[in-house]
Amino acid sequence: KKPYQGDLLIFLIYEAVFSGPKSIGIKFVERFAKLANNKGNRPECPIPLLALVATAVYAALFWKTLGSPGKFNFTGNQFSETYVFHVKFLEDLKRDAPGKFHCMMADIYEAVQTLKRKGNDHFVNEHRDALGLLDLDGMADD
Repeated sequence: KKPYQGDLLIFLIYEAVFSGPKSIGIKFVERFAKLANNKGNRPECPIPLLALVATAVYAALFWKTLGSPGKFNFTGNQFSETYVFHVKFLEDLKRDAPGKFHCMMADIYEAVQTLKRKGNDHFVNEHRDALGLLDLDGMADD
């Protein structure tokens, strides 16, 4: 229901582009602030960036299916078809459903910025929630 909006993609975009004062997302923030021509006026995640991150996820999954070999090169030639697929898919979505496209890309940008503001705070709650699932009383003790 929400393509490209999984936690992994949001985290990878944040880590690769926005984590740190010298990151490209901070140095070139104006490049990320292109606004769609609608009433939302919300910055969007650029198509090439999203396509690159989606391609990197595909490459990682491909590496895993190969048995996680020690030597693996992420090259443009090897994964160019995957990258082009994502770019074309996103451009087609932009052309065919511009409002939905803008909403999705703006939501992605906003989720990355929220992660940037909150840092790793969300892990504290996730760990607490995970501990709540355990039956500590029923576990063996040393």
